[in-house]
Amino acid sequence: MSSIDTTSTATMTATGKGDARRAAIVRAAREICLEKGFSRITVSDIASRVHMTRSLFYHYFPDKDAVADAVLDDVVGEILSKLEAWNASRETGNIDKALDDMVRLIRALIANEGPFSARMIHEGNAELYIRFIDRIADRIADLLERTVVRDFALLHGMPITNVHETFFTLIVGLISLIRSHANVTDATLKSLIAQTLHLTDYLRSSPAATATAS
Repeated sequence: MSSIDTTSTATMTATGKGDARRAAIVRAAREICLEKGFSRITVSDIASRVHMTRSLFYHYFPDKDAVADAVLDDVVGEILSKLEAWNASRETGNIDKALDDMVRLIRALIANEGPFSARMIHEGNAELYIRFIDRIADRIADLLERTVVRDFALLHGMPITNVHETFFTLIVGLISLIRSHANVTDATLKSLIAQTLHLTDYLRSSPAATATAS
């Protein structure tokens, strides 16, 4: 009869419990951040929300700043999950639709994380907000480079250089533009993306595309 490895089982159980507690801390910090801003959050606030002692909190995070990083990763992770779902269902080669989708997704991104960003800005957490936007832009640029850009390059070659940096700059710029000019039209945003990425000639409505079709 084979023996059961109780040490391994106990380790897995402890790890699962630890992961759950860590996730609960991040979730609590995110909730409290929305309520009163991260600069006003204390370790005691977070520990109280998840019904644990301060000493147990420090078992999972060294300080409040580490929790802030984890919260940013949590929000960014949700955004990336939506983009990955879009990428899995997108129509390869349909550049017009891809740009329309990107405009819609960026607007949704801003709407969904808007309260989180607004609270950081309102409470004077400019440094945290910049880190958040930089992290979003960097992760999205990385995802697009590995998926959409790769597929486009296989079909058409690559019309731009410094791909990651271009997408990073574009994403940060679009977020800033939509936040500061809420009435900017989808058509304008689509045109800006196409111009920046040198995709204008691939759009069905462009003069070059129309000439080719005729």
